[in-house]
Amino acid sequence: MSYPRLPDASLASDTRASKPTLSTVSPDRQSLRATPLTRKYEIAGLTPSGHRIDTTVTAPATPDFETAFASYARGTLIPTEYGPTAVEDLEPGMEIETVDNGLQKLLWIGSMQVFPDMPGLNNDDSRLIRISADTFGIGRPMPDLMLGPRARMLFKHQGCTTMFGTPSAFAPARAFVDGVNLIDIRPVTPVRTYHLAFYGQQTLRANGVETESFHPGESADQMMDRASWDVFTGLFPHVRNMADFGPMPLPRITAFEFEGMRAA
Repeated sequence: MSYPRLPDASLASDTRASKPTLSTVSPDRQSLRATPLTRKYEIAGLTPSGHRIDTTVTAPATPDFETAFASYARGTLIPTEYGPTAVEDLEPGMEIETVDNGLQKLLWIGSMQVFPDMPGLNNDDSRLIRISADTFGIGRPMPDLMLGPRARMLFKHQGCTTMFGTPSAFAPARAFVDGVNLIDIRPVTPVRTYHLAFYGQQTLRANGVETESFHPGESADQMMDRASWDVFTGLFPHVRNMADFGPMPLPRITAFEFEGMRAA
């Protein structure tokens, strides 16, 4: 199956240039509405044997795919065995400090460009979330933290215990937006966002704030058709089947469930 493609980053890198639109790809807007777009994804990962692969892949620009690339904006600090390191400087094979499981080997890094106000895309998918320094306490975050449109943050609440039997769950970062300390940001130029994958779901401190590493979800293979699933797993050199993503100890909640718990 072929898909119309989102403009490459080079088309939008010059702020003096006209804003890229879907018309730069195809004039047939009716067919664009019916056919998923594609975009370029940058990938660096390890194979099961430890061989490193760096590649650029064109794949569907759908939520299932974009979620794997849109958690951390450039400059986000992640604690490693060598100390805090900007997410864009991380390398597969590095040992990353996790909240619950100590140092864990980074198996995969994915990134993509977030384009502002791109016709045909959900507005939320072109916005970042900025969290002011010390919003959740001293050094949480420090400095200001910029998260991508698909980031999830740890939410501790009695409602999680009631619903799932766990003291916490991961909620969309956008659900925390209050317009004061956590605000939506609409970038004026393309911004590169990143995500990180390990064996199993991990809790990572991003500028001191607990966030979720990438995991597709325990039933992700049942939520896609076979062809899409094959393309999706092809983005991860260390993955051959669902089990290779590892366990997912903490549940996820929707923005609606998050609001319900906070209002209770």
